[in-house]
This record gives sequence, C-alpha cells and structure tokens, in this order.
Amino acid sequence: MAITFPRELPSGIRFRHARFMLEDNVAASPSNGMVNYTQFADPVWRIDFTTVPLRESEFPIIDAWWKSLRGGLKAALVTQNVTCRPLAHAATADAAPAQDTGVLDSITNGNVLAVSSVDAGLVLAPGDLIGLEKTGKRSLGRITEVSGTGTSRTITIEPPPRSYTDAGSAVRFEKPMLVMRPIPKSWNVTDGPLPVVSFSLVETPA
Repeated sequence: MAITFPRELPSGIRFRHARFMLEDNVAASPSNGMVNYTQFADPVWRIDFTTVPLRESEFPIIDAWWKSLRGGLKAALVTQNVTCRPLAHAATADAAPAQDTGVLDSITNGNVLAVSSVDAGLVLAPGDLIGLEKTGKRSLGRITEVSGTGTSRTITIEPPPRSYTDAGSAVRFEKPMLVMRPIPKSWNVTDGPLPVVSFSLVETPA
C-alpha cells in the first residue's frame, strides 16, 4: 500500500512525554541605551520526540518512518503525547465534551476567535491547546483567555491562527495535530543493545 503524507508516527513505538513548544522568532538587540525587539519570522511550533529503549525489532520501524520523510521533503502529522485535551477533561470519564469539534465563525483583532457548535459541557481555560483545521491545513494555538457559556465561546489564542484556517474551520479540542517536517540533523541514535532514538519536528505553515 502506498504511503500517504503527511503521515502519523508509527504505531507500536513508545515515546517519552513530548510537548508542543512555540518558537517565537523574536530577536532583542541593544541600541543607544534601549533594547529593540524584532520578529524576524513567523512563530512556529516545534516538538522533540525521544523513544523509550527500543528492542531490535522496533528500531527498524522508526528508522524506516524517519527515512520516508526524506530529510524534510515529506511531512508528518503529529500531536503531543501529554495533555491531549483541555485539562478540565483530562480524565477519561470527563472526556466527552472535548471530543466534539466546534466551528470557527470569525476572528477579530487577529487572535480572538468566535467559536460555535461546541458541547455545552466543554470547559476551557488559559493554557489549553486548540487546533484549527480546514481543507487539510492546520493551525495550533494556546488559549490565553476564554469566555462564554452554552454552545458558543470567545477564545483568545497565541500565536494568531494561520490565514488559511479562517471562518468555517473546524476547532479541535482533543488531540490537535500539526503538519510538521524534520529539523535537519536532529536524528540521533544511542549506542547499545537497546537504542534510544530522538528527533525533532517543526511546523510547516502552508
């Protein structure tokens, strides 16, 4: 069967905890007694994966997966493996309200989202992650402020969503995923009979 890209991490390979981390791409430079701040590129999300010690039968699986990405010419589709839904719904028994997707109605001020069609029992808080999806393209944001009840919410996120996830996008609260590509030279394998593999991926805005 032909491989479909972007592809998810191989099943059966266990990883240590990995979290999305935002690289804000802001530089600070002193000038005439002041400090100038400049954003030299759009912020992007990064994630660093490390496997548990691998059996001899497991290493070829992750190695083949990595090689299939061709150093970044092909993309992966990944989520973090901790805190996969809003913290208020972290327990499996309370997961249901976070498993429905909402609909993005509008964006104001660049990062304030009007979201409808959410489960009335959904509880969001600053620090939670949400994903936006439209026509196969994805964006990720961390909530900094939220208000509203019932089936509608007003959600402020950072960073601002990508322009291609506009009104009509699905809003995902559980397991938000990003299209990401390998960071060159990040692949590392330890020596020994139970090797540990580590590698890093970075968001690739469309």
